[in-house]
Amino acid sequence: MTEVLSIFFQLFIFLVIFSFPLTPKILNNNFSQKEKFNFIDTHSINIIFFIYICLIASFLNFDLKLFFKIYFLLSLIFILFNYKTSIFKFNKDLLKIFLIFLLINISIFFYIGQNLKLGWDGLHWIEKTFIFFNNENIQKLSEVSVHPHYPHLGSYLWALFWKNSFSELEYFGRFFYVYFYVVSIFLIVNSLKLKNKFLELSIILFFILITFDPNLFAGYQEYLIFSSLIFASRYILMINFENKINYKFVFLILLTLYTNCWFKDEGLVYFLIFGIIFILFLNISSGSKVLLTIFTISLFIVQYFLQKYVIGIFDFPQKISLSLIFSELVNIKILLTKISKILIHSLIAFVKYPLWIIILLSVIFHFCTIKKFNKKIKYFLICLSLNLLFIFTIFFTFRSFDFMLKVSLDRMFFQTSGFYIVLILLFLKDIKLLKK
Repeated sequence: MTEVLSIFFQLFIFLVIFSFPLTPKILNNNFSQKEKFNFIDTHSINIIFFIYICLIASFLNFDLKLFFKIYFLLSLIFILFNYKTSIFKFNKDLLKIFLIFLLINISIFFYIGQNLKLGWDGLHWIEKTFIFFNNENIQKLSEVSVHPHYPHLGSYLWALFWKNSFSELEYFGRFFYVYFYVVSIFLIVNSLKLKNKFLELSIILFFILITFDPNLFAGYQEYLIFSSLIFASRYILMINFENKINYKFVFLILLTLYTNCWFKDEGLVYFLIFGIIFILFLNISSGSKVLLTIFTISLFIVQYFLQKYVIGIFDFPQKISLSLIFSELVNIKILLTKISKILIHSLIAFVKYPLWIIILLSVIFHFCTIKKFNKKIKYFLICLSLNLLFIFTIFFTFRSFDFMLKVSLDRMFFQTSGFYIVLILLFLKDIKLLKK
C-alpha cells in the first residue's frame, strides 16, 4: 500500500515542480506572440528549464536530496504566491483532458512497477546513475566500465528522482521519462487548438497507442530525445518563417534542441542538423544567421570542454576508418548487400514503430495533394531527408554491422520520429480533416 501511495505522490511531485518558475502570463508578456502560450506550453517549458538546472547541478556535485528539497520548496512557494495564474482553471472539457493525462501517467507508472526490468543499455546507463545516486564526484563518470563517454544528463535525472522518491526505489527515477513523454504527446496535439475535445483526446490516445514501447522505459534514453524533439517541433510550429522573428523564440528552440546533446551521442547530430537548418530558414539578415550559427557551434564546444576537461573524457563510440568505408563503397557487392540489409531492417523498424508509416504516408500525400509547400513543411521535409541520410550513413561505419542493425536501428528511427508528428498534423489541417 505504501508503494502505491508513493506512486501517486510521485505524480504530485512532477505536477508541483514543473509548475515553477513560469506561468502563461509571464511567458505571454515576455514573448508577445500572436499565438498565446497556455498551461501545457508553460508546463513543458518549465520542464526544459528544470533539465538545464539539473545539468548545471550535475557539474557542481550538489547533494541530490538538498537540491531536490530546495527546488521543491521554491516550487510550492511559487504556486502559493501565484495560485491565481499557476493553478489550472478547468472547464468541463479541460478537466476531462487533465484527468486523462493523470490516468495515462499513473497507468504507465504502475505498469513499470509491475514489470521491473532493465534492458541491455539500461544496465550501462545505470552505472552513471549510481555515481549521482551516491553523490560521488562527476569525474567518476570517466571510470565506468562501459561507454564512459556517453552523455550523463539522463542518468542524473534518473538518480535525482530515485533518490528523492518516497520509497527510494530505483524505478521511481524512470518515472520522469514517462512524464516527459506523456507531456510531449499532449503538447503537440494541443498545438492544434481543437474545439472538439473528444477529437483531441482521441488523437492523443492514438499517438500514445502507436508510440508507447515499455521496453524503452527499461533504462533506455530514447524517450528523452523523442520527447525533447516534440517540444522543439511544437515551438517551431508557432513561428511564421515569412515574418520577422522574435529572437527569444529562436533561443528557446535552439536550447530545447541542445538538450539532446546531453542525452545521447547522436543527439549532437540532431542538434546541428535541425538547429542550423532552422537558422537558415529564419527571415533575418545573413549576419544574424552567421551569429546564430556561431552560437549553435559554441554550444557544442561548451559540451566538448565540459566533458573533456571537467568530466575527463570525450569520445564517440564508433571509430571511423575512412579507408575502410571508401573500400566498401567502391565494392559494388558489399555496397548493395549493406544497402539491402539496412532497407530490410528499416522496414522492420517501421512495422515495430508504425508512427513512421503514418509520417511517410503524410509526406507522400503532401506531394500528391499540395502543389506548393509552405516554409514550415519544407523545413521538416529537409530535416527528415537529412535525418534518414544520417541514419543510413552511420551504419556504414559500424564494424559490427549486422549486430548493430538488429539492436539499434529501430531505436534510432524511433527517437527522432516525434519531431515529424507535425507533418501528420499539418497534412490533416491542410486537407481540412481537422477543423478548429
